[in-house]
Amino acid sequence: MNVKETAFLKVIADLSFPEKKVVINPNDGFDLGLMMTDATVLFYYGHSPATVGSEDAKPIYGNIYQANECKLGTVELSAKAVEKMGSPKNVRLHLVPQDTYPQVLIETQ
Repeated sequence: MNVKETAFLKVIADLSFPEKKVVINPNDGFDLGLMMTDATVLFYYGHSPATVGSEDAKPIYGNIYQANECKLGTVELSAKAVEKMGSPKNVRLHLVPQDTYPQVLIETQ
């Protein structure tokens, strides 16, 4: 499996974000191989490449945005998504390329 990943990123929970929106710095997006300002992906909250095939893995279609306003080494997520994952302080993003929409696995530390 050709998986690209970021380092662990500091989580910023945003009450105004829908669950299907994630914002990262373009330098962190480069680590994932993302070259455009936004991409439609399948999010798996709380999963790593080792657990993505489990029965409780429920994907959510959404968009990952790259914005210079997002500080390097941070990720902005919806407060609801952060709560679902157990309110982690840091997460790592893994991108698994697919033919249709790439999978972005959001692993807690």
